[in-house]
Amino acid sequence: MFYLQNSRSGGHESGMVFILAIVTLALLGVLGLAAHETAHLNSLIAANDRDSKSAFFLAEAGVNAGHEFLERAIAAANSTFYDDGTSATNASVWENKTSFNPDDYPVKWHRHGAAATHVRAGLIATGIVPGSAMQMASGYESTGRGAALGGTFATYLVRSHRQGLRGSAAEVDLGWWHINH
Repeated sequence: MFYLQNSRSGGHESGMVFILAIVTLALLGVLGLAAHETAHLNSLIAANDRDSKSAFFLAEAGVNAGHEFLERAIAAANSTFYDDGTSATNASVWENKTSFNPDDYPVKWHRHGAAATHVRAGLIATGIVPGSAMQMASGYESTGRGAALGGTFATYLVRSHRQGLRGSAAEVDLGWWHINH
């Protein structure tokens, strides 16, 4: 039987391989920690993106429901939603306001815990529809034969504000032109 023997003596070893192994493991540990932090940051970015998109879509849904609610309130002569004579429903007062107070919004939809979609509407202006005429003579026919349909209009601002999860918020404005024939 043959036995292989090391020709170098043990006193001359300097431990360089051990030092290289420790340095390599340290570098791999730092790379692993950096990869973990990057993955964690990406998951937080994705969650914030989802929450902000959800807040925007729910605010948009609120403004769409708000204009339907406005039309029903006009048809039912329920002016407290859009014109109660106070500055709360005068959109010219609050249309450029940037602060948010949930007490200013009479309607809340899509409630989920602390998150809710707040909707308000306000009157901006009224007037006569361009091209309208109360009475008009038309050629050889009698008076009123060529009268335009016309009518009056009221312009409303419907604002929807969504307070979402993790501090996300979105606000959508809709200018609504209601024509009275």
